[in-house]
This record gives sequence, structure tokens and C-alpha cells, in this order.
Amino acid sequence: MYGTTLRVFGLAPRGGGGLSLPSFGGGGSRRKPPRGSGPGRWVKDRTLGGREIWVEDAFARGTRGNALSGSLEGLGAGSGLSEAAAKERRRREAKEAAERAASADATEPSWWSRPPPGYCPESAREERLIYARSVLAALSAKRVSGVEYDPADLVALRDACQAANASVSDRVRPESARSGIFKAAVEFALDAASQRSTTGVVGVPAQFLAGIAEDVGVPPGKAGRTVAAGVAARTRRDLLQAGAQRRQGDDGGAMMTLDGIIGVLDAFPPGSNSAEFEMIADGLALTSTLEERAGLLKMFQSIGGGGNDAAIAEALGVGRDWS
Repeated sequence: MYGTTLRVFGLAPRGGGGLSLPSFGGGGSRRKPPRGSGPGRWVKDRTLGGREIWVEDAFARGTRGNALSGSLEGLGAGSGLSEAAAKERRRREAKEAAERAASADATEPSWWSRPPPGYCPESAREERLIYARSVLAALSAKRVSGVEYDPADLVALRDACQAANASVSDRVRPESARSGIFKAAVEFALDAASQRSTTGVVGVPAQFLAGIAEDVGVPPGKAGRTVAAGVAARTRRDLLQAGAQRRQGDDGGAMMTLDGIIGVLDAFPPGSNSAEFEMIADGLALTSTLEERAGLLKMFQSIGGGGNDAAIAEALGVGRDWS
């Protein structure tokens, strides 16, 4: 059967030797192509004594009448489609991840409170904007010199931006400077909140932070995450301090420390089941007994923890109904 097939296509050598492909040298013929054949040409096959055979162009290109070639091409096309689909999937996933991140950054935390916009006549806008940028430049000089910011520095920036009714976020470079300014503002705001102060240098802590965030270009979601981390760190620090004061017999000092926590949590309430507060509980469990932590919770409740009882119970790792 194999030999018959070869003879049909004029590929079998005389004398029973192995398979030899025809030579495609020589010019073409004016003979008409065989009936039913595709485009091609007549060529002389030297292995057949110069006999002319019809060779289709499709055969020479390896596309028509060649099952193996067709299969390979099909696999190549399929592979190409799979790779294209994989690239499209990766592109779509990256886009969705970017959209989720953008959505998270645009989400305002529960404490977010925009300060009232300042009024700036058009005639004074340029002058006030230049001044706001000069205040930012002074902050940048401090950062480069390794000098820490103080509350007055950031309040001056907040006041200048509000007076110009403009942001200086386009001038804050590098990104670490933006984060550094806002983290310093968070510490000042937490200090004011722990003192229950809304009339000091910082003013209303939540409004101060929302204003600074917009001044330097920190999106609300990122601002919320930074504040949540700051609140957790402050709460852990004060719980450790209050516990140490109680062990030293200084219950009055412990109450004052816990009262500061109430001010912070009133201004910047943590979400329920806060991951940050669970981490506080894990850390305190290594440094204090359950009875000590339960005693702190009772003291916190006795000074009017109110709506913050659940958060502190979570941070201490004890039940609210401990008895």
C-alpha cells in the first residue's frame, strides 16, 4: 500500500531503493495541468528519467494536501490564541487590581471631615499660592537637614493652603516626603485628640488631618490606613504604660493614661474586628497576665469608656463581661 501511494505521486524510485524526492530543476511546461489539480507547474523529475510531473504550489508551500503541516499550523494558531488569551487575562487582572486599589484609596474613612474651603479672591490667588509653596519649601529644607517637624510647621502649611484655596501636592517630592509630612501630622493630631483638645494649635484633629491630606496629595483611603496604624500604635503604647502604672500602685496615673485613649478613639474610631487591635492583643498576651488585662478593662470602663469598650476589650484580648 505504501509503495502504491508513492508510485501514484511519482515519488517511488526505480529499482526499489529508498524514498527520493523529485528534483525541481528545469523549466516549466506548457502542458495543461491534470484535471482537478490546484495551482502548480510541470517539472522534470530526474529520478524518473526526466519524466514530467505536476507539482502543486500548495504542496511546495507545505500547506495543502499535507496533513502533518496542517496539524502543525493548527497547533501554532491555537498556541498563538492561547498566548493572546493569557496576555489579555493578565492585562484584565492588572486593570482590575488597579481599579480596586484606586477605589480603596478614594474611600473616605469614617472620621474624614473636610475643613471648610477658604476664600481667595482671584487677584490674590497667585501671591497666596507662592507663599504656600514657600512654606512647603521650608518643610523640605527641614527634612533634608534632618530636623523634625513641629505642629506649628504643619499648621502654617494648612493655613497657607486654605488661604490660597489650593493644594501644593504637585510640588511635594519625593513620595517619601508626602508620607513623612502626613505621618507627622497624624502624631500631632493624636496628641491633640488624647488631650480632648479642639482649640489648640492643631484645632479639630480630624479636620486638620483631612485638610493636610488634601494639601499634600494623600488620598483618603491611604490617609485612613495611616491613621488606623497610628491609632493602634498609640493604643498599644498607652495600654502598656497604664499596665505598668497599675503594677507600681499608681492607679491615678493609669486612669489619666486610659482617658487619653478614650480621646483618641472618640476622634478616630477603629473598625470592628480590627486586625491592628488583634495584633495588640497578641503582643500584650506575651507581657501581661489575663487578670492584669481584665483589670485594665474594668478601669477603662469605670472612667467612661462608653462606646470604646468593645475596641479596648479586643485590644486587651478579654471579654467585655469579664468578672
